[in-house]
Amino acid sequence: MSSTRLAPQLLALGCVGAAAFGMPAAALAQDTAPQPERRLGTITVTGTVIEDSYRPDTVANPLVTQPLRDTPRTVTVLDKSFLDDTQAVSFSDALRNVPGITLGVGEGGAGSGDFINLRGFDASNDIAIDGFADRLQYSRSDVFNLEQIEVYKGANTALSGAGGAAGFINLVTKRAAAETFANADLSVGNRGWRRATADANVLLDEARGIAARINLMAHDQDVAGRDHVGRSRFGIAPSLAFGIGQDTTLTASLQYQEDDNLIDYGVPLLASGAAANFPLSNYYGWRNIDREEQQLLIATVTLDHRISDVVSLNAGLRWGEVQREAVWSTPRPASQASLQAAVDAIAAGNTAGALYTIGGPQGFGRISRNEVAAARAGVVIDHPVREGGIGNSLAIGAEISRESLTRDTITTTGLAGTQRNLFAPEPDFAGPFTQSRTYGLFDNTADRLAVYAFDTLKIGEALQFSLGGRFERFDVTLGGTNYAMLTTRDFREDLFSWQAGAVYKPAENASLYVSYSDARQPQTLGATGTGTVTTANAALPALKNENYEIGGKIDLFGDRLALAAALFRNSRVNQPITIDGDIVLAGRQRVQGAEVSATGNITDAWQVFAAYTYLDSEIQRAATGAELTVGEELAGAPRHSATLWSTYDTGIGLRVGGGFNYVGEFNTRNSSVANAAWQGGDYWLFNAMAEYRFTDNLALQINANNLANERYFERIRATDGYVIAVPGEGRTVMGTLRVSF
Repeated sequence: MSSTRLAPQLLALGCVGAAAFGMPAAALAQDTAPQPERRLGTITVTGTVIEDSYRPDTVANPLVTQPLRDTPRTVTVLDKSFLDDTQAVSFSDALRNVPGITLGVGEGGAGSGDFINLRGFDASNDIAIDGFADRLQYSRSDVFNLEQIEVYKGANTALSGAGGAAGFINLVTKRAAAETFANADLSVGNRGWRRATADANVLLDEARGIAARINLMAHDQDVAGRDHVGRSRFGIAPSLAFGIGQDTTLTASLQYQEDDNLIDYGVPLLASGAAANFPLSNYYGWRNIDREEQQLLIATVTLDHRISDVVSLNAGLRWGEVQREAVWSTPRPASQASLQAAVDAIAAGNTAGALYTIGGPQGFGRISRNEVAAARAGVVIDHPVREGGIGNSLAIGAEISRESLTRDTITTTGLAGTQRNLFAPEPDFAGPFTQSRTYGLFDNTADRLAVYAFDTLKIGEALQFSLGGRFERFDVTLGGTNYAMLTTRDFREDLFSWQAGAVYKPAENASLYVSYSDARQPQTLGATGTGTVTTANAALPALKNENYEIGGKIDLFGDRLALAAALFRNSRVNQPITIDGDIVLAGRQRVQGAEVSATGNITDAWQVFAAYTYLDSEIQRAATGAELTVGEELAGAPRHSATLWSTYDTGIGLRVGGGFNYVGEFNTRNSSVANAAWQGGDYWLFNAMAEYRFTDNLALQINANNLANERYFERIRATDGYVIAVPGEGRTVMGTLRVSF
């Protein structure tokens, strides 16, 4: 990316950072003695930011009232210290460390933001920020303002709201805290990697609990292993809190981020599955046509009020907007024969004659605006267990929101029929072209109104029974010229979902559990995300998933290391399929498996984050004409996936770490046509880090990701006629200077 583009951002960041570091010495020397305990949502803190540990005790979801050890479901938490140690600066970087998740490309990928597959089911619409549903379809490109990422696994609309077929992801943002500190990171690396962040917090008035915090980020890089592909972004996130440590805490926060990227749809592959005989670094888009420009603005106000030692209130307001303009050109060929001819030419040594005719889309784009306004209020009544008696935790509340999407289309003419050199494609289109904009294609809205209740009954110290449910009215209006021919544009559905669990604690530091939960996904859920709704299915009842889970958790070494293991089965029981010409809710898909994890400290110096997921997926009932798919594994559900990351502090100022990410083979598409290219190959990514602390305030950290420079496909899109795949990033080495006060 251009260095001039990043210069003003780095200058602004430097000015703010200098101001933060120039705070009066008196402010930096304020008394940092522990503050009175307080609750933010359901996180209990003691006047400091979340402690540097891979093993958080709690999550920020206000509906989860028990510690993670006593929560009857699988939850993976990536906290800030883990993200910093692994140099996971993007959302996709972070999710790579969660076994059971794969990423996609295509209509839900580069063209329309994040596409996430969790345990074999689409989770692109199952994302929340601080508990507020964030179904807007955009690229969540950076984690600079995140305290932790919480991945809740297993179908559960009761927790997430409409959707949640395989779980959901909650992003916990940074908030003003009752202390004064300032941190700054400056990173450089290969492929033009440049990044600067600052995080400054000031306790303005200790007596009244007033504090302010600001986070800033500027990032610019070329993608290792990809020609011409670059990413540039800038973000700022201030937060102001009143009443920290007191009965009533009011917090206001804002996040703004802008991105400027070159969209990458990867490389074309033969439908036969034959290995590519051209450089995987090749870029097959058009550098002078393709682009992605995105602006994100989110404003949030939360209120936490402790009525008594037993009763607390939490409420919040959220407004958000995403404006996005994206234009992309795919590498897909006009025909397999054309691509095969180019492959044959390369094999014969005729690289200059390795030409193939491109298909669509070329220079296709979308200009979209998503907006969300939401409000929520809840009460938590927590009666602790009396000695030998009964305790109870009850969370009740309501939520209301409106989401909207307007979208226009960009069409580029002059590209059709162009021939490209498969071995050495030119990055810029040299011929004449014109672009036109079609207005008013989509104008969709979705209104949600929900009430919920979750209760945990504790019988003595050994038994817990939980039951919870949500009623939600989901009301969608489809507008714009894309749906002009529909006789019915309004779709309303009343959804009820529930969960139940039982926990037995053989010891204070251990639990055994069983649980059930279900999920309801309206057919129109994507109306305000991608905007696309399968109109033939729109009036059908919501999809239903059911999840059964049995597991155990134990904390060892003085509660510093958390071990967990679970067996689960998640089934979709009413997938729409066509039987003898009629659409019926008779399809069945099932994913069952096991997951184990170890998170935290083995010793004071040795820290570990490890997880393994086994998925056994199957299509159990399919449409007429697709009977051959019965018995196939679901697309995007690798049978084996694992993550290991470990660090060790030598005690002489040096800390070293390393690990791997592994993803096994998985189907990328289900079809009755045999096609070897639809099988994604397995891959290992080895990563390492070393940190040397010169003083308590100054450290240098070196990270090397994908040490072996493994060439692999991270995102694959396959149809009956073509296969395209985005190669993962090559070896990336970064050095980060960390300054803290």
